[in-house]
Amino acid sequence: MRENIPPPGRWIVRAFQRYWRLVRGLRLFVEAHVIDESGRVLMVQEENGGSWEWPRGTVQKNENLEAALRRILRDVAGVEVNAKPELAFFYAQSRDGQTGLFIVRHWRQMPGAWGREVAFFPSQELPAGVSQERAERIRRSLRDRTASEV
Repeated sequence: MRENIPPPGRWIVRAFQRYWRLVRGLRLFVEAHVIDESGRVLMVQEENGGSWEWPRGTVQKNENLEAALRRILRDVAGVEVNAKPELAFFYAQSRDGQTGLFIVRHWRQMPGAWGREVAFFPSQELPAGVSQERAERIRRSLRDRTASEV
């Protein structure tokens, strides 16, 4: 589509893209699919007994994706990552946000009580309330699909 825009128009488009990036910014998130030895996926119940989700959170300023992932897993689920997590793919969460989805196979549970309920579920038996889109994303990521196939 951009190839059809004459050169002055391309410059204007680029200028507006940069302007919007500065004004609105881009929010960056990480999501973790922590897998146990049985192939089940770690899920965390939202506070006050809400729905079940996999650990996810926002990347803070001056923090890389892997550091954010390790922080979120430690703080939310009490999980310590023992090896480099596998970045499976990125997907658009909203118009101004992108999510990096990681597969974590090498980890250990840290001792202590956590504020949220943590449990493992088989990918075919996810708890009620998980959207079909999210359920399909996790099933495909566990089958080592590429981002374009999800």
